[in-house]
Amino acid sequence: MPDETNQRPERESRRFYELDSLRGVAALTVVLHHFSRICPDNVTHLLIRTPLRILIAGHQAVILFFFLSGFVLTLPYQKKNRLNYGPFLLKRICRIYLPYLGALALAVVFDRYLPAKPSDNYWINSTWSEPVTSHLVMQHVLFLGNYNWSQFNTAFWSLVYEMRISLIFPLIAVAVLRLRSIWLILTAAALSAACFPLANLSSNIVHLCTHETAINTMLTLHYAAFFIIGSLLAKHLPAVNRWYARLTLSQVTIAALVSLSLYCFGNASSLVQRFPTIPQDMFDWLVAVGAVMLIVFAINNRLFHRFLTSRSVHYLGERSYSLYLIHGTILFALIHTLMGRVRLDLLLLLYLAMTLMVTEIFYRLIERPTMQLGRRLTAPARPQISTTLLPVASDSHK
Repeated sequence: MPDETNQRPERESRRFYELDSLRGVAALTVVLHHFSRICPDNVTHLLIRTPLRILIAGHQAVILFFFLSGFVLTLPYQKKNRLNYGPFLLKRICRIYLPYLGALALAVVFDRYLPAKPSDNYWINSTWSEPVTSHLVMQHVLFLGNYNWSQFNTAFWSLVYEMRISLIFPLIAVAVLRLRSIWLILTAAALSAACFPLANLSSNIVHLCTHETAINTMLTLHYAAFFIIGSLLAKHLPAVNRWYARLTLSQVTIAALVSLSLYCFGNASSLVQRFPTIPQDMFDWLVAVGAVMLIVFAINNRLFHRFLTSRSVHYLGERSYSLYLIHGTILFALIHTLMGRVRLDLLLLLYLAMTLMVTEIFYRLIERPTMQLGRRLTAPARPQISTTLLPVASDSHK
């Protein structure tokens, strides 16, 4: 259906600006999701049990982030014969880790100097609930030990997995570009399914660590599976685009409804409770199907593509990482200073306004300069560090 697609030549190398914007929209749902955690039950129930759930699909957004990372990180390697691990790692440190340290410093300062008030909301009490110590700060800096990932900022937990998986992503790219895709899909599913038995083995049988530590560690395998699928999507994107182009309008409509339903409700508590023997995180796979389809629609569907590439949405997409990093600190600062003193709707407006303002400042002062630093440090004219070369397959192996 040519009039519904936004096709480009299959081998054209381009920046997927629409996916930047998709990440920005998803980051905004995380912002709203965290605010929903302080709303009255009647408001929360309305949001989570209706199509409005898409506005607060926070965990779903993180799954989408992992797919997008796998997709985008694979693109530069598809036309190369080898991977340069040193520059890749240095770029990821500058892109992910350095802005994280800036956001961590901001959160620590607020936690240290803004007194937190006890609440009857358990979610509020999970952040800024412990004394600020150098040991706790260093655990957050180094991602070491079993510690409360939400202590300084409730959104930091996903970055632990992002950095862990980034360390091994070149190996994932090698596997994706060399091996048959069916084996990679089975491997991704096996990694995800194995993380929970391995956690039980480590904690309850071998007694290497606590169950919480084991789960937090083994979930790296679960989330790595989504990087693998995202990478496979990049590998097979031309075929996926051709498949989409053959869809009729009614088929596109049905696919859109199914993808949105799975994305929003695939991990709904009402569904999880019906299958108590299945670990809750395994329902992420239903969300994953919807997330993959959203990426396909973002690239191919003309209306969705036009929305995502509009100036205001793309502006949000460019700053999505800054938005994700700092919104939690802004929210908890407002919780402990204004919650109960102003109406909740006014608090929401203030939260959004302050978050967007601080996001712009953080983007200009921290995120953009660190991205530019990564580009300068890995530019061809400069000496490259630790250039371990990993062979990858040519197009003939796809």
